[in-house]
Amino acid sequence: MQLITDQTIDLVNDRIQHMDETQIGKVWDSFAKEQPALVGYVLGESRELEMPDAREDVAYVLTIILLSFRELCPGIPSVNEAEFEKAFNEEFDEMEAVFQDGFDETDAMAVIESFCQPDLLQFAAATIYSEDAEEEETSNFTEEEAGLFIVIFKTAIALLHKKAGSII
Repeated sequence: MQLITDQTIDLVNDRIQHMDETQIGKVWDSFAKEQPALVGYVLGESRELEMPDAREDVAYVLTIILLSFRELCPGIPSVNEAEFEKAFNEEFDEMEAVFQDGFDETDAMAVIESFCQPDLLQFAAATIYSEDAEEEETSNFTEEEAGLFIVIFKTAIALLHKKAGSII
């Protein structure tokens, strides 16, 4: 499987920015058919988020992830619920071990750089931890929520990467 680069992410993002609500709705209908367990899990978890803007961020990041994979490898087999839960639990344990003494930016960058799709994970992390100093805007996620969604997106990306690799 090819790497999804920042250029691909920017292309997909630009495409999304030019879609109207009907077009976005059609994209999400296709996501729900192509990856029902993955979409259901991620959006289901987002319902628990405290801030409505965080739920929008989750939908946005998931849209970028799914469209980026579709861009490079159409027809990726569906991730089933059991696969996602198993991979999520393994990923959660791994991330908990890495950050057992608290968040360390050096460790976080090492995790991202060694990941199968580093640019896509970096994009997800940057969106979740967005802080705009000019507008004094902080992340829409609590620290706990941010950590959970990094693990969720890391799991989703890794599974899609593996599935895409199986058809190439």
